Amino acid sequence: MKITSLTILQRVTFALFLREMKTRFGESKIGYLWVVFEPLLHIVVMLIIFDFMSNNMMPQVPFTLFLVTGMIPFFLFRTIISSLMNSAEANKALFAYKPVKPFDTYISRTLLEVLIYSTIFVIILIGLGWLFGFDIMIAHPLELLMNTGLIIVMAFGIGIGCSVLAYKLPLIKLFVKVFLTVLYFISAIMYPLWVLPSKYMEWLLYNPLLHSIELFRESFFSYYPRIDGISMTFPIMVTITTLFLSLWFYQKYKFQLAASS
Repeated sequence: MKITSLTILQRVTFALFLREMKTRFGESKIGYLWVVFEPLLHIVVMLIIFDFMSNNMMPQVPFTLFLVTGMIPFFLFRTIISSLMNSAEANKALFAYKPVKPFDTYISRTLLEVLIYSTIFVIILIGLGWLFGFDIMIAHPLELLMNTGLIIVMAFGIGIGCSVLAYKLPLIKLFVKVFLTVLYFISAIMYPLWVLPSKYMEWLLYNPLLHSIELFRESFFSYYPRIDGISMTFPIMVTITTLFLSLWFYQKYKFQLAASS
């Protein structure tokens, strides 16, 4: 049977996926528990800190679900970028094998993070529905999948670009960490947009991730307030542009990236 390039890509990606899973979770079952416990702990801490918002600022939706539908997409976005940025360096020994390319590691790591955070999202929702009686039914499932896919592709493009830039300028890793921290506070993860003055909203709307997270929430909740200025068009344009530029840079430097990693 003739082996095509697509078949090779599938086999390499699957092998890398299994390797990344073993590396991510380790040999102990505690590794699997920690992956779920870490974002859950983060959500609990934020609930304690911002509990007053549940009554004073957010009568429309439960604040717990508001946090979950903001934090999980953001954690997925952040983790994909960080993981892809370091993937070439982490897998440098594998590039001695001709079929293995840096791009294969990008795909395998992205698939792993999507699997992990999708599982975490489902587990948290089931837990909140079972233990606390929250309504966890998704209002618009197809729109939720579309918005999730947009966040994944956006992070994928940025992650590839960061990986190539880190090869040319290693200090970019520090900049990306700071950038992601700032992004966490300006993407309406912990606060509703409708409480902000319009003069701040004008600046925040330049953040494409904010649009995607708000659209994610709109597709999850039946009665989520629609915010003026939120649109899918802007994040789609940013995603396409970023992905095109990142793939162009990768194509230009892929041999150096594999050789020097």
